[in-house]
Amino acid sequence: MKIGDNNYKLILIDTNVIREIIYNTNLSGNGFFKKFFGEGILYAPCFSIYNAIELMPYKDIYDKFIDFFCTVPCLMFFPAKIIIQEEYKQYLKGEALLITNEIAIAFTPVIKNGCYNYRKFDDLMKHDLKLVDTIKNEIICLESIADSWQKQRIDTKKLLARINIPLDIIDDRFYYDQEKQTIIKDLKNFGIMPKNEIDISNLPSFRMMEYSQFRRIHMTNKKISPNDVMDVTISCAAPYMDAVITESFQADVYKKAKKFIPQLKHLEIYTLKDIRLKK
Repeated sequence: MKIGDNNYKLILIDTNVIREIIYNTNLSGNGFFKKFFGEGILYAPCFSIYNAIELMPYKDIYDKFIDFFCTVPCLMFFPAKIIIQEEYKQYLKGEALLITNEIAIAFTPVIKNGCYNYRKFDDLMKHDLKLVDTIKNEIICLESIADSWQKQRIDTKKLLARINIPLDIIDDRFYYDQEKQTIIKDLKNFGIMPKNEIDISNLPSFRMMEYSQFRRIHMTNKKISPNDVMDVTISCAAPYMDAVITESFQADVYKKAKKFIPQLKHLEIYTLKDIRLKK
């Protein structure tokens, strides 16, 4: 993607990676620059507006966040609901979703215009109280969503035990059999009333998010946290990325998703250990 005068690969980063880069600058911060801004190859970090607003209350962290994203070309995605709705709108037209200002905004440090410089954009965004409050409320709801996913996991285990069916029946094959109907049902939560006959192969954002949710609920016993829900939500942008950096569990989800979501075929997958310089 062209940002400013250069073409960049797009690399999706989540909150944990952002914290690591801006706090551990000597190791992960420098490691990020060495790996992704080397000679002849350039990556633009991409983050979600959720990440920005989640960090706003923590002044020290957020100041470092702004400092970092004012020094590199980068891309900020709008809420997942907007991406999902726009992808579905393009699907109805028979077209693929493109990264435009409908779903994201690009920033570059060499342009002082308020629309393209993250620090100036941040000043404008803070005055849009309706937007900030809406996303803050969505972030607050992450805890209740995590609790509901945790309950779903427990209820499923109890049901299978009661009817004497082994837990390992819940696997990827089970997910594939249910995927289309699950997507049709869950699209309604995003304000979309789909027809029964839809081609989900043209909805990679929603497929990625649904599969991430399935793996998070059923393929690990780790207690589900609000941050896990955030990772699942952010994953909807992955099909339009060249690369991702995330924690090991979500990295494994991406690796498995590459096998059945064609738009992920060439996705490069990294974890924090890939950007940490050795002491």
